[in-house]
Amino acid sequence: MDKKKIQLILDRYMDIFIHGSKSITSLMSSHLMEELSFEQFTLVRLLYMKGPVRASELAEKQLVHKSAITVRVEKLVKKGLVERLRDEKDRRNVYLRLTKKGTEYYEHLENKINEFVESIVKKIPEDEMESFLNVYVKLADYIENYKGDE
Repeated sequence: MDKKKIQLILDRYMDIFIHGSKSITSLMSSHLMEELSFEQFTLVRLLYMKGPVRASELAEKQLVHKSAITVRVEKLVKKGLVERLRDEKDRRNVYLRLTKKGTEYYEHLENKINEFVESIVKKIPEDEMESFLNVYVKLADYIENYKGDE
């Protein structure tokens, strides 16, 4: 593929990605997650999926500095959704996990989000959705394994 074609594809992808991400984040925040920011939701989701983890692991997974996680976690602790646990073997390690309230809240929210996404995705033919996801996975893999010009 020549450079001009690659640039056109990249420009189109970036426009779609930025607009789509903002639109979905905005819709989800305003209609589904009244009590949480999108960033807090993604943290709660990670804790739900991964179980107890250290703040540094959450920062790494969310690609943010540990101080940003600390602020988000503190707000979630105050809401009763997350709790801190000290490692009995090494008291320096503090793990984060969802409380029972946090787990129930996430499961309720997940159902609402699934209904929302289903209402959008059902308008796209299944084979097109599969093709889109396959290409998106390939892009993610290429980016994750990128080692510079080869």
